Amino acid sequence: MRRSWLAATAAAVVAGLALAQSGGEASAAKAGCAGYSSQAAAQVAFLDSLAREDKQGPAPGLDPDRDRIACEGLDGPFAGYAMLGYNRRESFLYGFVRLPLNPTEEGRYPCLLGNRHFPDGPRLVHLFRVRDGEDLRISADHGWGAQAEPEQGRLAWKAEKPPLPAGSYYLEVEERIRLAPFGANLCPAFRSPTFQLP
Repeated sequence: MRRSWLAATAAAVVAGLALAQSGGEASAAKAGCAGYSSQAAAQVAFLDSLAREDKQGPAPGLDPDRDRIACEGLDGPFAGYAMLGYNRRESFLYGFVRLPLNPTEEGRYPCLLGNRHFPDGPRLVHLFRVRDGEDLRISADHGWGAQAEPEQGRLAWKAEKPPLPAGSYYLEVEERIRLAPFGANLCPAFRSPTFQLP
């Protein structure tokens, strides 16, 4: 499967992922959110636990309110949970991306706006179809702009599309802006779980 989303996220969550790579994944899960260096690292582990073949379910203690956002009390970098839908009859795609609050700034969702080109522009999303070899990007090169809904802490988007063949698809959310070398990017790229459509 396509791996560019891992490259975009790796720098931001390397400390948290290093724990899992060193054989500490089980101990991190037992420790709950305290086992992760950032919310984004916990989100990666949470999504991995949802996709495990053994179907044991999500890692315990990472999402107590069951909103699919892991460890909302941790500092950034931040990653959210993206959902994907397809209205076959009307031939349009739609989705929502839930994002965590910044625990150090009350009532603020830091990753709702901005993209690599325009810090105040919409967060951009891309749709991919899973294929053998390289996955196929369905969205336009520039991606689809997702409208911020600050009251609900989420992004919403809709895109007209010709009928899609049945298959596995996922949504990728671009990084907010490149902050290096000025500091860590609090809003790195992340992707949704894989969904079966239509």
